[in-house]
Amino acid sequence: MNWYQQTWWTAFVLPAGVCAGVAWFGLLRHFSGRGRLLGSRRSAGLALSVVALMCGVAVGAGLLLPHLAKVPPAAVGFGMGVTALPRKKRDENTQPYVKLMTLGIAWLMERLEYRIHTDGLEWCEEFTDGMDQSTDLRLLAHDVRQFLLERHQQTALVKAITTAYEDALQAVDKALEVQTKTDQACQTHSRWDRREPTEQEAFECRSAKGEARARCKDLLLLAYRHGRKSERAAIEELRAKIVPDDAYRSRAVPSQRGWFGGTRNHR
Repeated sequence: MNWYQQTWWTAFVLPAGVCAGVAWFGLLRHFSGRGRLLGSRRSAGLALSVVALMCGVAVGAGLLLPHLAKVPPAAVGFGMGVTALPRKKRDENTQPYVKLMTLGIAWLMERLEYRIHTDGLEWCEEFTDGMDQSTDLRLLAHDVRQFLLERHQQTALVKAITTAYEDALQAVDKALEVQTKTDQACQTHSRWDRREPTEQEAFECRSAKGEARARCKDLLLLAYRHGRKSERAAIEELRAKIVPDDAYRSRAVPSQRGWFGGTRNHR
């Protein structure tokens, strides 16, 4: 008997291997343009858990197929009838019965999608760390827009980039306007005689700057989701041009994560 004719190969290794390849390709397609499957240790662990669980289900189904003929027809009818019972619609979360029927795969996919989205937000937060001035945010928005338009030509993506860029510029202009208005209000009779901003004025300045930074991060999130690993050095240079290496916490770029969540910094 050849190695490929052995029971352990046909019953376990072959179905698990085929399922793993197809499942991984499906995950890549499903999360294309949404983030990075291996962007952090948590997302990598969840992605591998989904693949492993799918492989387990595939192997178990293959072993149980010969015994399906012994299942009572009444049990099959009951199972199918249960799926037709009325249920409340849930737009954001997977319905509990779906999670049960998929043996936890739907729940892991839901957690994986949330983790990938969070990875992108955390990366953008680190990338913009130290960019509190309106001029820095304006330069960031301009450079990221050019970076994206040079690499992506899809109509829908170009429209999203343009919209995010315009929103970022409007927010930056609003922050600059609020800051200028506050500075003028604090100026009294001479340039050396100034009062401190009131609590309301300080709140308005912080809110406007926070909104401008958030809109710039929306644009930067497009670069994270649609970018490639080979473009890492180019996106790092954008931040290095705006914030020098020693300008903020002695780190010019956010930690770049490797295939299995390891951090890498390129200087």
